[in-house]
Amino acid sequence: MKKIKYLPIIFVFAITSCFDEYSTYSGDNYIQFGPELSRIYTSTLNYADTTKLYSFFYLPAAKTQDTVWFDIYAIGEVSGQDRTFSLEQELASGAENPVAGTQYKAFNDPSVSVKYVIKAGTSSTRVPVVLLRDASLKNKEYTLKLKVVDNENFRTGEKALTWRKVIFSDKLSQPAAWNASAIQYYWGKYSTVKHTFMIEKTGEKWDQDFMVGLPSSYALLTYWRAKLKSLLAEYNAAHPGNPLKDEFGELVLFP
Repeated sequence: MKKIKYLPIIFVFAITSCFDEYSTYSGDNYIQFGPELSRIYTSTLNYADTTKLYSFFYLPAAKTQDTVWFDIYAIGEVSGQDRTFSLEQELASGAENPVAGTQYKAFNDPSVSVKYVIKAGTSSTRVPVVLLRDASLKNKEYTLKLKVVDNENFRTGEKALTWRKVIFSDKLSQPAAWNASAIQYYWGKYSTVKHTFMIEKTGEKWDQDFMVGLPSSYALLTYWRAKLKSLLAEYNAAHPGNPLKDEFGELVLFP
């Protein structure tokens, strides 16, 4: 059996039930997704970033496309040559699937496929997924599921790590950081009316980038929660008999 030189991405072996299978590989090279390079040694993050949420809503109208990035890793020997890998769309069940060339750039489009390469002497890279700002995104939320497929350089790796998803639109949507904990303790039930109120009254975007940083500071979380409650009280006082209600007809509230 040909001896494989395992790379610093050994994290995938340590946290899967397939160690024995991996340890019997003899000469094949595999490719699969993983967390950001800086986090690959944290086993609990092995399945991080499987799904990313994105909205063009916050961008200027002139911005017609944008890129979402995923990290991908080669398993096996380091090569002295560049090695391409291949991606395909897999239809997501129960979701609105985007059309290549309309809502996203096809994975075989030369402008993007040229970047699907594990460079010589390396074992990982970042995968660009180019989203297109089609007019339909104003009214629909699309789910783009992508997967790696076998080619002349790589076989697909662990099944659970061969895919990624991007859920995207051009409308206001619930950031991932507005999760169950945030609902219970800070911002309450999500609605676009509430989200719009928060943006307009504070001047902040309240998007994923803004919200994901808040839990690092309890004082900041407490400040914003109190500030929003105060702003809502001011609004309701200025509109007697007509307090702010969301698109579901329910009163907008903060915990």
